[in-house]
Parts: sequence; C-alpha cells; structure tokens
Amino acid sequence: MKPVYNKNYGKWFVNDVLKAISRYRMIDSGEKISVALSGGKDSITLLYILKYINDFSHLKFELSAIHVKTFSDYNTDILKEYCNQLEIPYFETILESEKEVPKKSICYLCSRLKRGAISSILKEKGIKKVCFGHHANDVAETLLMNMIENKKLGSFSPRVEISENEPIILRPMVYLEEAIINSLHKNHNLPLLEEVCMYGYCNNRSKYKKLILQMEEAIEQKSISASITKSLENLDYTNIWRQS
Repeated sequence: MKPVYNKNYGKWFVNDVLKAISRYRMIDSGEKISVALSGGKDSITLLYILKYINDFSHLKFELSAIHVKTFSDYNTDILKEYCNQLEIPYFETILESEKEVPKKSICYLCSRLKRGAISSILKEKGIKKVCFGHHANDVAETLLMNMIENKKLGSFSPRVEISENEPIILRPMVYLEEAIINSLHKNHNLPLLEEVCMYGYCNNRSKYKKLILQMEEAIEQKSISASITKSLENLDYTNIWRQS
C-alpha cells in the first residue's frame, strides 16, 4: 500500500499535481496538511498522491487525514488501516443533526456542516490547510451547473481562503481527469469505503456528469473536462461582457 517510486508517475499524475500546488501556492515545505478523507476513490487517491509526493519529491510536509461521519455511525476501520499503512495520522468525528433538512438543500448543508467539523478538529491540531479531492471533471461539471442553473460564469477555485479562523481549502487534483484517478485507484488496489450517502440519488451533479460524456461522444473529443479547466486560466477578457 505504501507508495513505491516509479519514473513514469511524473507524466501520469505527479507533474500535474505539482503544477497546481506551485501555481496556486498550496503547500510550502514544513507545513501541516490534512486531507478530507471521505472514503471515496477521489479522496483516497489524493491521499496516496500526496504521500507519494511527500516521499519522492522536493516538497516535504506533515501529512494527515480526517474523516467526518455523516449523520450516522458506521465502521471506518478500512480508512484507519489505510492511514496506518501510509504511516500518517488519522482523525475522525461524527456529524449529527436533530433537524429535518429539505432534500433539495441537503448537499449544501452537509458540505457546510462537514467543513465546520473539519475546521474544529484541525484547529485543535494546529493544521491550517485541508485538501479536497476535487478533479478536472468536478471543475467542468460545476462550471456547467453555474452557467445553466445559476446564470453565472465560474467554478470553484483551486485555493480558497475564507477567513483567518478557517483552514485554507486546497484542491491539488484540479488538473487531473477522473479517468486518471480511477486508473490509479484501480491499479494500486486502493481501498474504498462502501458507506453510500442516503441522499445520493437526489444529487443534481450526476446530470452534468452525463452531459459531459454526451459532449465527448457528440464531438468525438476526449478530455473535455481538462480543456474546460484550462479555459478558466485562459480568459479572453475582450469578449467577456461587462456592463458600462
């Protein structure tokens, strides 16, 4: 389970992650960094990648992981064992809510509550930065959702500073497509927490995931998510509408 050096990993995923880290000033040597470990393939793979970078690149930092149980208790031994094999600290808490939440708002509320729980624990541990497993496909899906549903041009940022009292949010995998993450997760037989969100069926994001797949088929071009992500760094200001 512990990463082993491979010269081909640079082109596969390391270079793109290091580029994101450098371009958006995500991590400095010696810092304490934690990964929000949901147990899904994205966060599991992100933890593996950061461990690999910490072991085999010039960048050295203190890595840990944190998991927030959502509204129920369940077995997380697989996550604890994974972190134990990677030789990194593992933190855990449980999110509880006594109020009934409308299904339409559950994803937004859950995200806010989770970040609050993560912030509380990391503050106790003296950790000021937390990494999330969002990738290029998430960037593209969010952009389309904002354009179509919110009439807004934009997606989430690779680095977000909310306030001095909140941990800085980092997204080191924004240049990696989901297919690369899936391949890395499968090839290294990385674990997966089988706990399924009870509200997953009402997640609106799945529609835009299908839309991107349809776009790739329609114009016979793969890597649309990567292209959309790069377009956010290559704005044509002369053709962006501005009110006079």
